[in-house]
Amino acid sequence: MTAPPLDPYAILGVTIEASDDDLDHAFRGLVRGLHPDTRTPDADDADRRLQELLNAYATLRDPIRRAAYDQAQAAAPNASSVGKPSPRPRRSEAVASDAARTRVDPAIRVGPVRWEPPQPGVKTDGLR
Repeated sequence: MTAPPLDPYAILGVTIEASDDDLDHAFRGLVRGLHPDTRTPDADDADRRLQELLNAYATLRDPIRRAAYDQAQAAAPNASSVGKPSPRPRRSEAVASDAARTRVDPAIRVGPVRWEPPQPGVKTDGLR
C-alpha cells in the first residue's frame, strides 16, 4: 500500500494564500537544511524529505499545476476539510488560465557568439 500524497502547503509550511515570494522564502529556508552539501551526515531520511520538498515547490511555484492541485483538493472532500470554508480564488489562477492560452517569448534571445580573429594591420580598441 502506498502512502497518501503529502500536502505541498504543509511540506513548505505555508498557507493556501501564500504568494510566490512566501513560497520562495519558505523553500530556501528548508532546502538549506536538507541539501546534501549543508546538512549533517547523520540525517536518515533527508534525501526523501528533500525530494518531497522539491516536488512540493515545483507544484506550488507553477501557476497551472498549483491551480490544478487546488481544484483537485476542493473537489475531493476529506475528513480534515469538513466544516472548513473553501479556499479563496487567487489572482494567479486567473493569470494561469491566460498563460495557458497565450505563449510569451522571452524578452531577450541569446544565440551562439561568433569570434573573428583580429585582422593584421587594423587597430581596434577591443570593441567592434
